[in-house]
Amino acid sequence: MSAKKAGDIMVLLDEYPIVDSSATVLDAVNRLSESRRKSDPDRQPFQAVLVADKNGNIVGKIGQMALLRALEPKSHVACDQNTLNRAGVGDAAMETTLRHFRSLQLGLLEMCIGAATLPVRIIMHPFKEHIDVSAPICEVIHKMRMWQTLSVLVTDKDRPIGLVRLVDLCDEVMEQMRQTATNANIED
Repeated sequence: MSAKKAGDIMVLLDEYPIVDSSATVLDAVNRLSESRRKSDPDRQPFQAVLVADKNGNIVGKIGQMALLRALEPKSHVACDQNTLNRAGVGDAAMETTLRHFRSLQLGLLEMCIGAATLPVRIIMHPFKEHIDVSAPICEVIHKMRMWQTLSVLVTDKDRPIGLVRLVDLCDEVMEQMRQTATNANIED
């Protein structure tokens, strides 16, 4: 593996789409769409939006799974809860059943309408881990596997400066494999 570091393959925070923690899911979707329209055709488009607190500190991200999670309705279906209680259905089971019933009754349009106004802080994935800008690529690989994440926050003296995305990390690994094969004359 090359002597490259996390900082060599990261995306700078200035390049990343970011919304404030008080923004709505629709605000995040619009910011991501805008970012994709302006993206460099030689680079993989962004699949997530970063979330900043009121002081501008990056506190989380909204990726594709978080967006889908926002579509799940959180409200109850109106029903005869007394009948369910008499039948011995507990509150937790009733809650789960009603939530699933409700989600099957809604169409995508209704789900999107409900999700659009949610605050991003409700569905964001908080950043709990980070890696130093000078960490070797092998350490980045290990940490991303260990943390089971699609991106990792990169810091310099504990100050966030960028993000290593799985797609960029894999692009680097594939490039190293191709170079190694070429240098060693390994054939397909």
